[in-house]
Formats: sequence, structure tokens, C-alpha cells
Amino acid sequence: YQKVEWTITPKSAPKVIRSCPKCGEKTHYINSTKFRVNANGKNIDVWLIYNCSKCKSKWNMTIHERTNSKDIDPEKYQCYIKNDKDLAHQIGFDPVLHKRNHSEIVYDSMEFDIFVSKAEWNDKARHLQEITIRCPLNLNLRLDKLLADHMRISRSKLLKTLSEDLP
Repeated sequence: YQKVEWTITPKSAPKVIRSCPKCGEKTHYINSTKFRVNANGKNIDVWLIYNCSKCKSKWNMTIHERTNSKDIDPEKYQCYIKNDKDLAHQIGFDPVLHKRNHSEIVYDSMEFDIFVSKAEWNDKARHLQEITIRCPLNLNLRLDKLLADHMRISRSKLLKTLSEDLP
């Protein structure tokens, strides 16, 4: 019986789909990992900049709009100013923000890394595994596809194997 832990980390922020005014159709937009911050008195606007994959036109996804500076976490504000890539990736996965901005996250073409750490091993039953999956961001992954791809077997073989091991 083997216990392992998988940590899943995306290689980049996901693309999004939205209408491009220049292209005249829905296209993929790519997260630039850059923020635009504008202050007007005590009110602050913050946007995450995306670029159309076809025509390279810019789209500013609204994060904060006319928000009092006291209502924005000072650490986060500094991350916006410094164009923190980790925060840009994290925001790129926020389905609520995308819904509010009329864009849709494209999960199916996303690439990610899986770090596997062995936690425990028991020689009594070598073929059984307990897998704990840690995923800090919402990647909208299908568990059967993830397991089958990582183990390099078909999904039907995976499901058959799993059903054989069930009591």
C-alpha cells in the first residue's frame, strides 16, 4: 500500500475567451501578467491586462473599480504596482472575476506540472495506492483524465482497475 501526494501547479495563467472589437469575433486572450493601476483621489482602479491572441489588442479586466484605497489590502496593492506574476496567475483563475467581466476561462488547453512526493510505503499490497491531490488553484480538472494521463493508461483501463480494487 503506497501513499503519495501530488501537487498540481499550472505552468501559466489560462487563456480566456471574449469578444474582440478589432477582430469582430470571440477570440482567445492571453494574460500579460501586468496590472494597470489608476488612482483618482482616494479611489483606485486596478485592471489585469490581457492581449488578443490574433490582433494583440489590449483588454483591461477590472479587478477593483472606484475602490477606496483603505479597502484594498496594502500588500496586494504593492503586488499590483510591482506586476507580481503569481498574483496575476491567481487572478487569472478567478471564475467570479471573469464572469463579472464577461470572459470565460479556457481550461482544456492548460498545461500544468505534477510534483509527486512519496509519503509512505507498505509492502503488503504493492498495487494499491492512496493519492492525495493538492491543487491551490481551481484548474477545473477531470480526475479520471488527470490520473489516466499521469499514469499513461487509458481512462477505460483506469476505471476498470479502480472497479476491481473496490470492495
